[in-house]
Formats: sequence, C-alpha cells, structure tokens
Amino acid sequence: MKVGIAKLVEIKSKHILFYLALTIISAHCLSQNNDQFDKSIPVLDKSKSYPSKELEFQAQYKYVLLETSREVLLGENCKLKYASDNRLLFVDEYGGDVFIFDINGKIYSKFNQKGGLGYTSITSIAYDESKNELFILDRIRKKIYVFSEKGALLRSFKTPKETFIAEIYNFNDSTLLAFDENLIGSEKATKPYFYISKNSGEIIGYVNITIEKVNATQFMESISKNESLSYSFIYTGIPDNCKFGNDFILSNKSMDTVYVLRADKSLEPLFTQIPSVHSEHTTAVSVGMFTDKYLQICVADYDISAATKTMKSGKTWNPPFKLYILDRETREFYRDSENGKYTVHKTDTPLNHAYSVMPAIILKEKNKLGRLKGELKTISSKITINDNPVVEIIQWQ
Repeated sequence: MKVGIAKLVEIKSKHILFYLALTIISAHCLSQNNDQFDKSIPVLDKSKSYPSKELEFQAQYKYVLLETSREVLLGENCKLKYASDNRLLFVDEYGGDVFIFDINGKIYSKFNQKGGLGYTSITSIAYDESKNELFILDRIRKKIYVFSEKGALLRSFKTPKETFIAEIYNFNDSTLLAFDENLIGSEKATKPYFYISKNSGEIIGYVNITIEKVNATQFMESISKNESLSYSFIYTGIPDNCKFGNDFILSNKSMDTVYVLRADKSLEPLFTQIPSVHSEHTTAVSVGMFTDKYLQICVADYDISAATKTMKSGKTWNPPFKLYILDRETREFYRDSENGKYTVHKTDTPLNHAYSVMPAIILKEKNKLGRLKGELKTISSKITINDNPVVEIIQWQ
C-alpha cells in the first residue's frame, strides 16, 4: 500500500498549485445479499479502535501477460479501467492512450485521439462492450466523445449546462451514470448523481441522493492585490464511486452514507460514518472491496487545513489512512489485517473477480529476492524489465 505525497509547483503567473495525490486502494465490488438491508444501517465510528480480522476466501488465480511491442507499450500512468471475460481496457488519462487487450493479453486495439478535434485528456471513461463503444469524458472541454473500439469518432456531445461531471459509468444500453462534483465546494443542496442519454448527453433522471453541502477541493487565498495562492487537492486512486457487475457503489467526500445502486435503479444504504465528513478535521470513507460476506472500507484523511499548513511550511504531507472490514453477516467492523491484499485501482469488473496489475520490473526484483513461486515465478523468468505488466485475475468460488 502506498500513499502519494503532496508536491509544490511554482507557476509563472505567481499562482501556486498544490497537488495532493492519494494512491490508496482501489475498489472492486463482488456480490450482494439483499437481505442485509432489512436490518439497521451499520455505523462506522472512525474514532474507535477495532480488532483485526483475517478474510477467508477460496479463489482461483490466473495470470495474463500483456503483449509488448514498440507500438504497444504501456506507460507508468496507464491504469486498468475495465475488465470482463473477454477484454482488458487500459487508459493513460494524461497521455490519452487507450489500449484494449483480449483476455489472453493479445492487443485488440490501440488509439490516441488527444489534441485537435479530440479530447484534451481523459477525465473518465465508460466502455459499452456489447455495443463496441467507448465514452470518454473531457472535463476541461465539458464534452463526452464516443469512439468505436478501433478509435473512430462516432459522435460527441456537451455535458449538461451548470454541471461539472467528474466521472461517468456505463449504466445500461441507452444510459450513462454521471457523478457531478463542484471543485470549489457549495453551500447549496445538490443531487450529485444522475443519468444522461448516450446519444445526446441530456439528463434523463436523478438518483435519489441529496447532499446538503459539497466539500471543496480547490480554493484561492489572496496574499496581495496582484498575487494569490491557489490550492488544489487533486485525488487520484481514491476508491469512491465504483462499478462492479451491474451494481454501483456510491461514495464521495461530501456524504456520510455509502450506497449501492442496482441495475433496476433501486438504492440501498450500506453503512454510514461518524464523525461527519463535514467536521472541521475530517476523514472520508470509500469502499475497497465488496463481497456477499465482507465489505472493505478505506478511511482517508481529508483535513485540508492541516495539509495546507504542512505544505506552507515547505514540508511534505503524507496523508494517513486506515483499512477496515465490515462483516456483513454479524454487522461488526474490524481492522483489515490483509492490508488491502485483495484490492486494486477502481475498475469496472465482473462480480466475484479482483484484478491486480504487476509491473514487470517489480516481478523481476521479487523473483531475484526469492519471493515468487509457482506460475508467477515461471512467468517472471520469461519476461524482461521492459515488458508490459502482468495482470493477476482472482476469481472467488
């Protein structure tokens, strides 16, 4: 487990931008049990000390070597965004690369439409494999571009007015689920989740969740008439909202309760947290793993005042986090003794599956130290440090 650090960057316009990158855990969601919602909602007390718990799983492991060539080479910023029984989708959000592999690791498609009439960057991506369409959100241009799997632009449309969509998800054949987030915060009540048309981008309905206040991640501080400081807390890797199978986990830093949204648009609470995310020195929770028995929760520090004070002093702020387990049968919370073993960067995955992306250079180093065995050891002996990563697929029985 790693947590990113905050860096100080000086810009020519005399504005200063602080980037806070949190690489905590990613999220994947497995199966649900509707009966669990007949009981009262569990409450996670983030100030309380909980005992540890080991997870008991029976699983099958499969390893996929991604094809490597001069044209097919994943950069360090490429992340696994979608996985199915047939496809693995990797995206470089900043560089603009899109890679689609088949489940055996052979490249199926690669394209980059950044610049020109294309996107400036990939803020979020949704893959409708059944229709062979990819929806790319460009938050800067406030547009959604629809591409074929081979990279042909099929259509594009603007995001709805007076919204600032941060994420999109493939909801059904005709609809995307969107998450709207105001970076500078808001004191107004808002409905952050809504459905938009895949053809026009028009809002066609809202999820029945209202938040009374939006916590800011960006703000300005004036230090003179012509000079100011701009603080931007940009989170990467936080497993907040996530899609798994036909179900969605809805969680963000401005609401206390975490929900599951199902394909029939029914909405159920999973748990709530205290103290509130709107407390002065707060933390925000997100889901790291979801099975019919266990729910893994990440509690990440979200104390902007403390972070800002640390960075103004010229020091690096390493935001703390903790991992918990909710036993869905007993309704009890525990500390996660596995330290996030079964979690990965949030990815649209099938139910009862987990995915881990292992860089070739890391595998070679572990093999040299004698830390690998079995199939993974054999694979490591065949690859070079310049090869594409190996994808580990875990399937629970």
